[in-house]
Amino acid sequence: MHGTGRYLAGLAVALGGALLLTACGGGGGGGGGSPAAQAPPAAPDPAPARTPTQADVNRFRAADPAKNLDSAAGAARALPRFGSVTQSTNVDSNGVTTDRASAAFDGTGMTVRVTRADSSVLTIDTADAFFEDERLDTRFLIPGARRTERSWGALNVSDRAATLSAIGVTSAVGDSDDWLALGAWLHIAGRNLLSSAPTVTSIDMGAFVDGPELRSHPTTLPVTGTARYEGYAGGFYAARYGNGFGNVAPGTEAFGAFDAVATLTADFADNSISGCVGCKGNMSVSGVFTDGGTGQTRSFADVPDDAQIRLGEAQIAQDGTFRVRDVTYFSPTAARLGIGVARQEGTWGGKFSNLSVETGEPSLAAGTFGGEVTLSDGSRSAYVGAFGAGKQ
Repeated sequence: MHGTGRYLAGLAVALGGALLLTACGGGGGGGGGSPAAQAPPAAPDPAPARTPTQADVNRFRAADPAKNLDSAAGAARALPRFGSVTQSTNVDSNGVTTDRASAAFDGTGMTVRVTRADSSVLTIDTADAFFEDERLDTRFLIPGARRTERSWGALNVSDRAATLSAIGVTSAVGDSDDWLALGAWLHIAGRNLLSSAPTVTSIDMGAFVDGPELRSHPTTLPVTGTARYEGYAGGFYAARYGNGFGNVAPGTEAFGAFDAVATLTADFADNSISGCVGCKGNMSVSGVFTDGGTGQTRSFADVPDDAQIRLGEAQIAQDGTFRVRDVTYFSPTAARLGIGVARQEGTWGGKFSNLSVETGEPSLAAGTFGGEVTLSDGSRSAYVGAFGAGKQ
């Protein structure tokens, strides 16, 4: 993870950061596709605590693997909604996300409000964090710019609802009004969620990106030329193994998070943009899995994975937004094992910054993406995430 990650490096481990496609076909560097071989036992289930522990997080990650997978698949197929950019399980009749995420950053902490179609609000607050990291990184967004990167893992739990989230923000050093936030959430509804045997009635999942450069002022786009963008991508995944991975029992189920490098190319002459998550360096994944043979739940962390999530060509609108139903998956490891893709779907989209660099191109491109894939051995995975990429 630290070889490819950006400002959520470390957070993926805290949340179980893995892209399912890891479980279902990744394995760069000999690590992906076989987390069971490296996974230490999960910590014992503790009594509920006011401050969530890693064991609390693991319990909610594995509360209902089937619903996790269906929720992630729904989010993967959803078209992103604009305002900020939000992509989630909840959609309208046209398949467009109905949730609306909005972030507020005060220079120290962050609050994200996810407003639902019924006007109810899901609040994610760094005050509920069980993990926090801060570092200085000059490589994110604009090369050479000095930016502070903060990330949090948060878990808010009541007897009837639980929200697990991974959120992060990068801000210019000395200017707390210049920031970009992104993250993902998992929301569980049910009964007795504070007990060791909760009843899960529903799960939804989503990802978002937000910040001043994506709001209000119009985006000015060049009329010619191309530009390359690079930055961070990360989010949540869910998976179920088939029979093609010899050391992983069929039926093994996983949930976690992932982080990777996002690379994008914009062609302003024909108003198009395409890209890839995981094509530059390996993804890094962590998470929990329930062994299909023994029924035991274990965790794994910081495993490299060669899965590539390819973002197909999208047309850029005059306001700088773009989205398309065109996401495909490729894993050199799965291909080497003779495991092909039987079925896949996915969407992605985003917005260009309303600020430009000296050469005239928008300073960043940010958005969300998701994909669902079924492999020829019966493995199935789905993932949803967000990206922020600066002009290179």
